[in-house]
Amino acid sequence: MGVFLAVLALIGAFVHWLRVRSKPHSPAAGADIFLGWWLVLAVGVSGFVGAAYHVFDGPAVAEAIGYTRGDGGFQFENAMGDLAIGVLGVMCLRFRGYFWLATIVAMTVQYWGDAVGHVYFWLAQDNTSPDNIGAPLIADIILPLVAWILFAVSAKRGGDAVRHGPSGSAATSSGTG
Repeated sequence: MGVFLAVLALIGAFVHWLRVRSKPHSPAAGADIFLGWWLVLAVGVSGFVGAAYHVFDGPAVAEAIGYTRGDGGFQFENAMGDLAIGVLGVMCLRFRGYFWLATIVAMTVQYWGDAVGHVYFWLAQDNTSPDNIGAPLIADIILPLVAWILFAVSAKRGGDAVRHGPSGSAATSSGTG
C-alpha cells in the first residue's frame, strides 16, 4: 500500500504542479508541491493504513512479514509508531517549515529503523518473505530519502521548508524573523 500511495502522491503532485506552473510563484514552489503531497499521502495516509493493518489484522500481518512465532502482539506497538507518523504527515497540510523537518526526522528514524530490522532478519534468519524483503523494505528506504531530497531542494530555493519570520525573511537559527 505504501508504494501505491507514494506513486499516487507523485501523480497528484505532478497534476497540481501542471495546474499552477503558469502562475507566478517562487522557485521553490515545485519542490513544495511535491514535498507537501509526499508528506501527506506517501507518509501520512500510508501511516494510517499501516496502523490499521497492524491493529486490526496483527497476526496475519506478522505471518506475512515472516514472524510465525506468537500471535503478532507486537503489532499494536508497531501500529502506534505508524499512526504517529501518519498524524504528523497529515498535519503537514497545515504546518510547514520546521514541522516538515520534524516529521521527516521522525519518519526517517521509524522507517530506516524498520529497514534495518528487515535486512537483519533476512540475513540472520533467512526471512525471505516478500513482506519482509519486498515492497515494505523498499518503501522504508525510499520514502524518507525522497522526503529529504525534496526538503533540501525547497530549503535551498527558499521555499516552505524554510521557516519565515513575520517580515517574510528567512528565520535565523535562533528562530526569530
